[in-house]
Amino acid sequence: MVLRWLLALLVVATLLGLYANEHWMTRRLALDGRGPTQRLQLVDDSSSGGGSHAELVKGASGGPLAMRCEIKPTYQWPYCELQIEMLGRDLDASRFSHIRLWLHAEGPTLDKSAPQVRVFLRNFDPAYSTTGQGIDLKPHEVVFAPGAQPQPEELRLSQFMISSWWAQSHPLPVALMGPQLDHIRAFSFSTSGRVAPGMHLIQLDRAELAGKWVAPETFRLGLVGLWMFSLVGYLVWESWTVRGRLRRSMSRSRQLEQMALRDPLTRVANRDGLNRALDLLMQVQGEMAFPLSVVFVDADHFKRINDEHGHEVGDQVLTLLARTLRANLPRDDLLARWGGEEFVIVMPQTPAVEAVAVAERLRQVFARTEWPAGLKVTASWGVSQAASVVELDHALRLADEAMYRAKRAGRDRVISASA
Repeated sequence: MVLRWLLALLVVATLLGLYANEHWMTRRLALDGRGPTQRLQLVDDSSSGGGSHAELVKGASGGPLAMRCEIKPTYQWPYCELQIEMLGRDLDASRFSHIRLWLHAEGPTLDKSAPQVRVFLRNFDPAYSTTGQGIDLKPHEVVFAPGAQPQPEELRLSQFMISSWWAQSHPLPVALMGPQLDHIRAFSFSTSGRVAPGMHLIQLDRAELAGKWVAPETFRLGLVGLWMFSLVGYLVWESWTVRGRLRRSMSRSRQLEQMALRDPLTRVANRDGLNRALDLLMQVQGEMAFPLSVVFVDADHFKRINDEHGHEVGDQVLTLLARTLRANLPRDDLLARWGGEEFVIVMPQTPAVEAVAVAERLRQVFARTEWPAGLKVTASWGVSQAASVVELDHALRLADEAMYRAKRAGRDRVISASA
């Protein structure tokens, strides 16, 4: 379910992101010479000895700009140019992808074709722009006929190429040979090389640079990164969740296993728990656990306690009996409820003589214990010894038999199987 919601959320976010990148993340910059960081300037071939003359025709307030130019054939390459110069700081056009032009051109041409306009983006770089002006700026140009296409004319900045005539006169190292649009200092419109003498007009209604705030390829790469990050995040979360479920399951399994191996009333091991503990003891200590003593303990007259005081008091007696045994035994000794009122103690690395002494001490502890309902509770004790693992079952039977001998002998006593 979580994966489905994550996929749905990512799909919606991806579609919205793609739509937003296409329609809502476009930035524009007007290039009309009217802003505080732009200045209009006219350039013609008169500075090179030509006779052409350009003049600015300003429209009404906020109206289009136009350059009227009279081309005279007194110069080899006559021209006029309407230039928008950047003031204060250069323009980083590399942040944009294309330029839109609302442009109109009139005038005679040598081959009677539609008049063309050269559009220049002139870039500054201290490596080749010693003066920072005019011919030192690297020109990137596109030539087209404004009337051949519907307005606006949209030119990709990747279509602008370095003017060949400038490249020939300004040899550059390989690293600087390509287009550079990060420090544009001038943006201009010029008559083409096919102009014929006469009156020409270039009218700029509007020009703007346009581009995405985030480049489409970068945005799509970001979406791919989002998907990958989400996938990795989901896998980490799923791994953490699975591990958590596994830990809880293992903990629950251990709890269930402990419940299965533990007597629910007295909270000591049951027979299965004792067998499991003996297996672990043999794995860890092996033959070093021997000699090993077994002690059977059986509460005396326990049926009478249940009959006279009820099973609730009987359960309290059993619980206190088990707790008293556990509190007075070393941690390495094993204690289990064998059944009913009968308990078993397993003492590793303990000969029968020491086990008898321990059982006798425990019998005296019982005599000093305050039992429920003011009862005086005693127990019968049987002790045996095993010299190896193959004798364990036999030792259990011998200790059980010794305990019954203690009962027949009058109860409240310790008898060893070897006695």
